[in-house]
Amino acid sequence: MRNTKKSLVKPKGFKDFKRKKVVYFPVDSNSKILGKELKRKAVKDINLGYGQIFILEDKFVLYQSMGAPAAVLCLESLVASGVKEIIMLGFCGSLNREYPIKSVVSISRALSEEGTSRHYFPRKRYFKPSMALKNKIEKILQSHKFAFQEGSLVSTDAPFRETKSWLKEKQRKEIGLVDMETSAVFSLAEFRSMDSAALMIVSDAIWSGKWKKGFFDPGLDEKIKKYFLPFI
Repeated sequence: MRNTKKSLVKPKGFKDFKRKKVVYFPVDSNSKILGKELKRKAVKDINLGYGQIFILEDKFVLYQSMGAPAAVLCLESLVASGVKEIIMLGFCGSLNREYPIKSVVSISRALSEEGTSRHYFPRKRYFKPSMALKNKIEKILQSHKFAFQEGSLVSTDAPFRETKSWLKEKQRKEIGLVDMETSAVFSLAEFRSMDSAALMIVSDAIWSGKWKKGFFDPGLDEKIKKYFLPFI
């Protein structure tokens, strides 16, 4: 049963701005390609210290708010501002060879190993996106003939504790990807009766037992231009 007890602490919305949608970028590429485009298009931007909010004509954009606690802290303020839809566009690590670096994945399920989502659903560990929004994003990609995969993901607060035993356990559970925020975003959206979905670009990989970094690959910016910029 959903925990419906009211919090004593309430988020403060942005009263002067009402938007129904938010696009959430947990991090940017090394070239800051997303940040440059957002500065060009924004009506206004607000630096919260743990994330930056760009206000566009038709949506909010939450930018560089990394990790589940910071993401939900910012998103709750946007919920209080009238947001009903969250599109998360982020980067993730690969736990399975079928997801090579620079591949694009639509997330179908997220396992929570972060500490935020349990404050919304104490006994729940798996969270799913809103199928209507997930399908909408995938149809946009298909209409442009942009290739993508589907996959399950685990969100963790401790990326430097991804051990060999941890990796084997996730592979046994058929979880192919890892990030730091998705399960918390899905749990917040479910709790607040909102739509949410996540599209990921694979930026690094540990499926072989060694960490292969791809975040500074120049080809990553091309994927961002192709898959992420159209949502801004």
